[in-house]
Amino acid sequence: REIKYFLRTMTMQFISHQFPDYHDPTIEDAYKTQVRIDNEPAYLDILDTAGQAEFTAMREQYMRGGEGFIICYSVTDRQSFQEAAKFKELIFQVRHTYEIPLVLVGNKIDLEQFRQVSSFGRKEF
Repeated sequence: REIKYFLRTMTMQFISHQFPDYHDPTIEDAYKTQVRIDNEPAYLDILDTAGQAEFTAMREQYMRGGEGFIICYSVTDRQSFQEAAKFKELIFQVRHTYEIPLVLVGNKIDLEQFRQVSSFGRKEF
């Protein structure tokens, strides 16, 4: 499915600053990287789920320990948006709170003619 390749490509571009030449069909991968936020080092643990909302032990560990979450979806794929909503609910269930920093990232906004997720839908998220 296209969204799996897209998410993996986005993760690899963020980590290594290059686009991969191939598609690795692995369902779930974990990455670590360091970035600077306000000129201070910050360490990121990234769990690339490739669009799969099924619950795994590794995912639960990341959800319990995460200080914040970024959930990505494609505006050209309504199912990816629905999966994003499932991830949000899983995070809240595992953490037993709604007080968790969470950023929703809609990508492919340049493909307006293929848009399946409206601004209204995002606001309900």
